[in-house]
Amino acid sequence: MGTRTAKPMALGNCPLQQGFTLLEVLVAVLILSLAYVAVLQNFSQSSSNIFRLEKGRAKEMREAMALEQQLRGTDLGGEVMVLGQKFSLKKIISKDGELETVRLEKR
Repeated sequence: MGTRTAKPMALGNCPLQQGFTLLEVLVAVLILSLAYVAVLQNFSQSSSNIFRLEKGRAKEMREAMALEQQLRGTDLGGEVMVLGQKFSLKKIISKDGELETVRLEKR
């Protein structure tokens, strides 16, 4: 005669189920939602930092363009006072003559 091995039984004489319990699923969803919130918060903070940097760059570019426009009509041989320091102006023109700018050299 052969011996039979009994299948494991859960409570109530039902065969054991394979899978996750409701508690395990809820814990996994909680962990994933916390990670999602952290990623969204980091993304939002990065976006606001990028916007602030771009706003500052645009302001600096406008100021530089305004300074160049002011200096374009002046005689570039003299000295200029910028923030309490003396600078000499050097006009720089591209090889094809289409672009020109001004360079401040500290004296």
